[in-house]
Amino acid sequence: MSLEAILAAIAATGEAEAERIRAEAESRARQILVEAELSAARAREEARRAALRSVAGERARRLHQAKLEALQIVGEVRDRFVDVVLAETRQRLADLRANPNYPLILQQLVEEAVAALGEEEMTDSKPVLDVDPRDEALLRRTLADLGLDLPVAPTLNSWGGVVVRGGDGRVVVTNTLEARFTRATSFLRRDLAACLEKEIKNSREQGELSAVS
Repeated sequence: MSLEAILAAIAATGEAEAERIRAEAESRARQILVEAELSAARAREEARRAALRSVAGERARRLHQAKLEALQIVGEVRDRFVDVVLAETRQRLADLRANPNYPLILQQLVEEAVAALGEEEMTDSKPVLDVDPRDEALLRRTLADLGLDLPVAPTLNSWGGVVVRGGDGRVVVTNTLEARFTRATSFLRRDLAACLEKEIKNSREQGELSAVS
């Protein structure tokens, strides 16, 4: 083989090797590019999911906070509502003496107090009825209507009603309007709060139905 032929063969071999190397490089470059795109896609997806997790967590946190604030607002409204109603009730009781039905109310209070004192106390001793001076005359007429001959002591400062004391002073029945109001306050608070809660629930349900329709 001539020198020219040997050189040509070497050149051809070199070109083939260079072409092989170039092809491998291009293939590797494409592979690297695909892997890079896949990696970038995975990174973007993970970032998206992380953002969604963050948004969901923030949304849950805000919903929880909103619920707590709503409960607090409802509680404050409920307490104000109960306080206002109790204050109005207290004022109405304090002014009840001016009500045309007060004579009947006083009679009922007297009957309840005497019954609570007990027949034994009524028989063994002569009870004394303490009353506000403004009700003395009315109480005396009431006792006469009930057929009761009992002493009256105008010593109370009261919205209305009576305090009945046994003759020996051991048994005392307080049946004044303010005493009844005080005894009923805890029950009134419970019932008024329950009433308001029910109204809020009904209003919420009606609002949800309206939104659906």
